[in-house]
Amino acid sequence: MILRRLTMAVLLAAATGATGAAAPALAADPVRIMPLGASITWGTSSTDGNGYREELRRHLAGEAGVAIDFVGSQQSGTMADRDNEGHPGLRIDQIAANVDAWLAAARPDVVLLNVGTNDTLQNHDLPNAPARLAGLLDRIVAARPTAAVVFSTLVPSGNATNDSRARTFNAALPEVAAAQVAAGHDVRLVDLTSTLTAADIGPDTIHPTDGGYVKIANLWHTALRPVLGTGRPWPLFRADFAATAQPTWTDSVHASVNVGGFCCGLTAMESARRAETAHGGTYALMYSGNDTSATQSYSYNKIFDVHAPIAADTTLSYWIHPQYPATSVALDLFLTDGRSLRDSGATDQNGVRAHPRFQGQDGQLELNKWNLVRIPLGALAGGTVDQIWIGYDQPGTTGLFRGYVDDIALVSG
Repeated sequence: MILRRLTMAVLLAAATGATGAAAPALAADPVRIMPLGASITWGTSSTDGNGYREELRRHLAGEAGVAIDFVGSQQSGTMADRDNEGHPGLRIDQIAANVDAWLAAARPDVVLLNVGTNDTLQNHDLPNAPARLAGLLDRIVAARPTAAVVFSTLVPSGNATNDSRARTFNAALPEVAAAQVAAGHDVRLVDLTSTLTAADIGPDTIHPTDGGYVKIANLWHTALRPVLGTGRPWPLFRADFAATAQPTWTDSVHASVNVGGFCCGLTAMESARRAETAHGGTYALMYSGNDTSATQSYSYNKIFDVHAPIAADTTLSYWIHPQYPATSVALDLFLTDGRSLRDSGATDQNGVRAHPRFQGQDGQLELNKWNLVRIPLGALAGGTVDQIWIGYDQPGTTGLFRGYVDDIALVSG
């Protein structure tokens, strides 16, 4: 296992703060990660050319506290650490023909492999493509026996013919992965189709959109937990509303009944990043609105596009600062299978349901101060968080409400 080999490279502190955040890693040497593949690894069609790599770095280095160094003979994108082994247009056999030299030069501790799309595009020897991928994995393991190898399925395609080919190829990969594990190799398979759909693929029908690349980064990050995160909390998502963690959506109402704007001609609930007050840094999420009905009123606003898998030991935590009388405000999670946190029955550290209504009626949120809310998510284990919402839900009163939320974290372990 890579953790045994990298005893000095990844000395992970066990201490956690009030929000469950892991202390930064103490690293003698960074973990050397080789992104290996074709144009998706290179980052084709992403706005900044970084593909999934910059978002993955943010997860690993900024959130999980793991010092990393991307390695490879190629450079692409605008990020500072631009190294990768992405070779646009190459098939499995062409990657295999060069991989020994690339591995010898880069000496990776972890290999992230996404390859096969060009085989399907070119209709190249597809019946034998899974076997050729298995041979490529064998070469990687032989060249770097101490490295962990994480390989993926192909992304969906916006072209029906190629999507059918990709699905056939993907269906054979669990057997390929099982054979590697049976042989004692540290190899794992990531199913990119578990969250990516054709809507995450750009107009060329091949390469992900920026949002699609974010989903790929999230899936790589989750797959690396058993490799780099054993025995310690593993952040799946963090937001302190700094420059690198701004909301996906601003003032974006998903559903609302009898909730208007706080003032100044506003017509709906606000949810936007502001510098007026914060729990830790400079910015926080401000929410505000006006409840106009004493019998039925709620508003749920979208704030983050997440795509994070929930395990039995996953916890949601955040800090909330209610400023105006209503305290019936809470974060909500919307899952890919249609479930939500508010309806799950999950409770916070005080035994209060996570539903905004109960947080206000039965909770212990104090006005004009920062309150910590921590919610174990075991009731939703096996699901995947698709979006984070902020919800106001209070049918029994009327009036203005306003406050702030900061330091949101989804952490497993």
